[in-house]
Order: sequence, then structure tokens, then C-alpha cells
Amino acid sequence: MNAKNYLCCFLITILLAGCTPSPKVLEDIQLVQTIGYDYVNGEEFEGTAGSSNIPPGEQSLPVNEVFSATGKTSKRIRQKIQAEAARPIVVGRVGLVIFNKELAEHGIEKQIDSLQRNPSIGRKLLLVVSKEKAKDIIDSNYSQSDSVSQYLIDVVEQNLEATIPEINLHRFLVHYYSKDADPFLPLIEKQGKHLKVSGMGIFKEDKLVDTISFGDAYIFKILYEKFRRGQFEVELSGGEDVSLENLSSKPKIRVDKRNGKYIATFKVKVNGRAMEGVNLDLTDKKTIERIEKAVEKEIIERAEKMIKRFQELDTDPLGIGEKARQRSDFNRKEWKEQYSQMEIKIEAKVNAVQSGIIE
Repeated sequence: MNAKNYLCCFLITILLAGCTPSPKVLEDIQLVQTIGYDYVNGEEFEGTAGSSNIPPGEQSLPVNEVFSATGKTSKRIRQKIQAEAARPIVVGRVGLVIFNKELAEHGIEKQIDSLQRNPSIGRKLLLVVSKEKAKDIIDSNYSQSDSVSQYLIDVVEQNLEATIPEINLHRFLVHYYSKDADPFLPLIEKQGKHLKVSGMGIFKEDKLVDTISFGDAYIFKILYEKFRRGQFEVELSGGEDVSLENLSSKPKIRVDKRNGKYIATFKVKVNGRAMEGVNLDLTDKKTIERIEKAVEKEIIERAEKMIKRFQELDTDPLGIGEKARQRSDFNRKEWKEQYSQMEIKIEAKVNAVQSGIIE
């Protein structure tokens, strides 16, 4: 290697070394895993940071540490929290952000803007709305051995797989900035020593305008996305209760335009396994047909009622407008004028597989 090439390699090595970030030792930083926002007044809000540290010792359990402050901006709140923390606050590992219901009703534009501008926060960050104060959710003891923050994250994640439509910061922002759809978030609440997902919060732009129950959130998921987990319970005409374990669900939405009027149709196909039918012969073909018809009727009735509510509130969390926009003759002004009164049909086809000890 000649002197010129050696000098180039040396300079490149020096430059690369200068670009290497300084390592952070976990014991030397305050790693925040959960953030909560609560309403204070028209100008200020309260921010809460949840962190956990494991004290020295072979069998030490995580210790929950909570920091809170009030301010007009997230940056100011973080400065106040840092002032009382013994170690530098690091938010790069935040997995969950909680918006108090009252704050969400007034609007979360400030908080969302702060989150999306922070380069250290990932787009897969989970967002939820809480019935109680976010601070009370984070600063609580739950019946589990993991850290509080990890417990909260786990509860939300497993419900996103089974009952609530999958949503994270990236997906929320897609609907948030869309001109033809509105965002939604899971709704959580405390229940004794546990946390539970109790439904969904429905937004109009940055404001919470409605909430739907846990059961309706499952109907929403059936209409909204393809999935392969979950359970649907229904009461037959004879009063018998039966549950259908959802093996697969695949929705389709079509938007037509006739004589200048938009018409939307949801087509839902559900394949499930009939389970736990008390006093029912689940190997009988006629019984299975009764279950299929009952589930179809339940899905259609509850979906129609829920969508009608969305139309009354002029919010479109199902993204029907996004589908309409794919039409070559789409006119946004016409769409917005017609949405609240337009015809929206639901078609459900259920295929229930027989279930028993022997199949």
C-alpha cells in the first residue's frame, strides 16, 4: 500500500470513529417505557413518564419509577422531569403512550406533533386512550411480576391481535393526516389490580368524539381487517348460548356511484369453529346452520348500528372515504356532503365448522 492510499484509509477510520455514537450504560440512564398525558386546562397538560429499574441482587424485582410535570409543551414537561431525575431521561425505548379521555376530547394535536417529530421514537409505538387519568394508570401496582410498563404494553398488544384492530403511531398518522378517513385508538381502564382493554375511542381529526364497547370493537375489526384470532358469542333464537372461535375473517369493501349517489357495501366472510354450545348438538347440520344464521344476523345488525352512529358524528374510522377515493369519478366535496346520509350495506357470510370431542 502506497503512502497516499494509507493516508486515505487512516482519515476514513478517523471520520467513522467520530460518527460512532457514545455508548449508554443502562445503569447510568433513566429509560422511559411509558408516557401518559392528562388534561389540566386549555393551555397546559400533565405529562407522566413511567420507568422501571432493577436494583442490585440476583432475585430483585423491577421497581416502578414515575415522574410527572405540568407544562404547555412536551419539551417543557421533559425539562421539568429531568430536573428531578437522578439520571438522564431517555425516551428511545418508549412502547406505549396513554392519552387521558378528557384530554383526547379537547384534542391531542400538540402531543401527536411532539411524538412524530421525535426521531428517537419508533413508528410502531402503541397509542391508547384511558378512562382514568393516565398518571393513575402508570403509577399503580398490578398483579404481575413484570415491570408495570411492560405489563401495560403486553395487555394492549395481545388485544390488538385478538379483538382490537391493529394500530400504532404510524397507522394512526396515516388516518390522522388523511382527508378521507379518521383515526381510532384502543380504550383502556383499570379493573382492580388489573388493566383491561374495554373498547375503542373514535376520533374526528385530533378530537375524541365517541367510544364503542369491547364487543363492538370486535365487529369493527371484522369489517376493518383480515385476522385469524378471536371469539364471537351469540344467543340463538331458542335462548341457547354458543361461541364461535374465529379461525379466519376477511372483509371487502366496494363503493359504487349511481345517479351521482355513493353507495358502500361491506362483504364479510367468517370461517369459525362452533364451541361451547350448552345443550346443543354441535355435530348436527341443522344446528350448525342455525348458528351460522344467528352469527350473520348479529354481525349485520351491530355493524349497521355502529356505522350509522359514525355517520351521525360525521367521522369515518373505517376508511370508507379512502376506498371511494380510488374511483376515477371521485369528488371529495360530493362525498363529504353525502357521507352522513349515504347508503351503507353489510353482507355477512359465516361458515361454522362442527366441533366436538370427535370430529
